[in-house]
Amino acid sequence: MKDLLMLSPIWLSAMTGILVLVIDLLSARKAPRGFLGYVTAAGFAATGIAAVHYWNGSALEAPFLTGMLALDGFGAFFALLILLSGAAAALFAIDYLPQHGSDRGEYYALMAFSVCGALVFLTAVDLITMFLGLEIMSLSVYIMAAMKQSSARSTEAGMKYFILGGLASAFLLFGIAFLYGATGSLNMVEIGRYFLEHDPTRDYLFPQVAMILLVAALGFKVAAVPFHMWTPDVYDGAPTPVTVFMAGAVKAVGFAVLARLLLTVYQNPAFDEMPVSIPGLLLTLSILTMFVGNILGIVQTNVKRILAYSSITHAGYLLLGGYATMGVAGSSGASVLNDGVPFYLLTYVVSTVGAFGIVSLLGSRGEEDMSLDHIAGLGRRHPVLAALMLVCVLSLAGVPPLAGFMGKFFLFREVLAVDPNGNLPWVVIAVLNSFIAAYYYLRIAVYMYFREPGREPVSAIRGVPGYVCAGIAALLSIWIGLFPARYIAASQEVSRDSALVIATTGDVARPAASRSGKR
Repeated sequence: MKDLLMLSPIWLSAMTGILVLVIDLLSARKAPRGFLGYVTAAGFAATGIAAVHYWNGSALEAPFLTGMLALDGFGAFFALLILLSGAAAALFAIDYLPQHGSDRGEYYALMAFSVCGALVFLTAVDLITMFLGLEIMSLSVYIMAAMKQSSARSTEAGMKYFILGGLASAFLLFGIAFLYGATGSLNMVEIGRYFLEHDPTRDYLFPQVAMILLVAALGFKVAAVPFHMWTPDVYDGAPTPVTVFMAGAVKAVGFAVLARLLLTVYQNPAFDEMPVSIPGLLLTLSILTMFVGNILGIVQTNVKRILAYSSITHAGYLLLGGYATMGVAGSSGASVLNDGVPFYLLTYVVSTVGAFGIVSLLGSRGEEDMSLDHIAGLGRRHPVLAALMLVCVLSLAGVPPLAGFMGKFFLFREVLAVDPNGNLPWVVIAVLNSFIAAYYYLRIAVYMYFREPGREPVSAIRGVPGYVCAGIAALLSIWIGLFPARYIAASQEVSRDSALVIATTGDVARPAASRSGKR
């Protein structure tokens, strides 16, 4: 019974998808399907409550579940980000899908199944279970990206995401195979224990290749350069509510899994002596991602593509936090995730979900043109939407006192706290990139308030759920920026749970920081 309750977030999300399918089947063929969005959002709310209540770090007891999943505060925090993005994507779709001729119940069921897969992917300790969770999540998103059958761009987005996503899955499988070949285990905790008990530098080829493949596979999910090529086309071509989910949930779970996998498996400090070290690789990817995302974002004239390159740039900032991990007191070589990363992901998800969601409200009557000219004069035509959009993009730009500013300030401060002298150049680069990014964010504001539309203005979708979601995102961007203390404290607590314990005996997965009680 205890195991059933602890697993309730996973089976609740799956049951939400099944319930939506049954209701859709029993409904009249031509009846609107928007009410299924409310059912899906309610199911996600119940899932979030269960995750916060039951994921307290206790181990599963059933023999076939032991060592398979880690249900702790780390998983609960990122589960809430996934569920927030999923609920927003469901609610924004209620009025969007009928306008684009895609009002089908399958969308909401696929969203629920994708969330279920993301939760398995997030909490998995067994690498095969992790792969299964990734595939459940990804296959659903591939279909949703191509769901707008009347649009060639949507079909292209789904196909491109499917092909490149399959390549990333292959990288992950090869990485898992190399880890199994080196250690004889598929459990993260056992693999980490093996590397602690054996000098990995004596036969480093398999662990080194595995690390590179795993970073490449998860780098695709977080849209890090050079694995970002799919992002602008897929974000632009997919139905915008699907983009809301990809930019929020998929990126958040990608970073969470990347952090837990690397911090658990590669705890031995000897790995830093290999030809390609994890800190060096993450730092290189971080700098490349920041510069490429910003430089290409400047030249874009499409709002969705601007926000797509913005998403890439934010991955660079987060990778910098992943590079500057925190040591665990009393534990040689062990480290936990930088305190600033979970909080930064929270501010990013809230702001980017709001921005993409507002863009979806501008796509009335099948409109696919999301160029800057499309939003010109929005401040006069739809002042409420323009104001909400302004709050979200300024938060992404890091303008005080919004959430994005606090996210960047706290992240950069924590990166400096790890090594004030060594990390100063990288923080300076990140701050300079933040100033560069302000150009294309402010460009959106200029077009909304100071440019006249070059053609007949398109009316926005007037849907209550979409406006409510956009309003909540904007209010959260303001609230978290003004009162960040409790969210920063939660981020610090989550960071302590990021790496799993490498115990002498047993396979129980507990937070690494619990060994000393402090970092």
